Amino acid sequence: MVDANSSLLEDEGVRARVDHDWAGRTALWLVRVVPVAWLGVFFLAPLAITIVYSFANATYGGVSLGFTLSNFQQALSGLYLTIFLRTMEFAAIGTSACLLVGMPVAYYLARKVTRWRGLLLVLLLVPFWTSFLIRTLAWLTLLGADGPIRSALHSLGLISGYLNIVDTQKAVLIGIIYAYLPLMTLPLVVAFERVPTELTEAAKDLGAGRIRTFLSVTLPVAKPGVITAILLTAVPMTGEYVIPALLGGNKGVLLGGLIAGEYSVALNFALGSAMAVLILVVLGALVLVCTRSLRGFANAGAT
Repeated sequence: MVDANSSLLEDEGVRARVDHDWAGRTALWLVRVVPVAWLGVFFLAPLAITIVYSFANATYGGVSLGFTLSNFQQALSGLYLTIFLRTMEFAAIGTSACLLVGMPVAYYLARKVTRWRGLLLVLLLVPFWTSFLIRTLAWLTLLGADGPIRSALHSLGLISGYLNIVDTQKAVLIGIIYAYLPLMTLPLVVAFERVPTELTEAAKDLGAGRIRTFLSVTLPVAKPGVITAILLTAVPMTGEYVIPALLGGNKGVLLGGLIAGEYSVALNFALGSAMAVLILVVLGALVLVCTRSLRGFANAGAT
């Protein structure tokens, strides 16, 4: 009787372990497959379609599958090339300006402020609590011909007459820098916070001044965070659509708006896809360069 009971308990234990292992394998399978399926459906499949369309023959409202480089030739000629180069220029200037403005602010928040750091970080994030569209439209009022900025500059004697900035490339650049400055600043704050205080103190003990300590110690150690901030700013900036459309008008068209026009107005899916692929190539090269520049940090972390 005892042997029968013990045998029954052993069988139940085996079944429980089998059920537990099966549930674990199922959960592990779901954890692996669901993200891959999500990326495949919403990222890889659209990307593959865009690449195929970029080499296809354009028809009105559709494409004829095939292989041609005429779409890329058209995208890199005439007005399209001008807008492509202008987009890269705006992204480079906007990213550089955000870096120059955001780096001192981030360093001050990370290394110099302790008591009010939380409040200042909240104030930095406040713009994200407002609609991106509303924030962009607000600049139409601020930069208006007789708006608040014009009144302030006029009272200081810096300008006379009206302020003619709206519907120009200057307005687009101002709007881009304003919109993406928090994206640049927050990663820099985290990067500067992680720089060990012992390193900067050692540099000062060895006779290095503040500027030399920052350039020779703080900035190289914070390099991964700086590159991350640059990527978070430059990548979406190259495809910006709303700000140029609202603040630049016909004079502020960038590649994002041009691609949207090819898809929704001209119905030239092949040319629009070719432009999108060109942006992806440029951004891929940027990511590759940044990744290679961080290879030393990855090797140091592995050792």
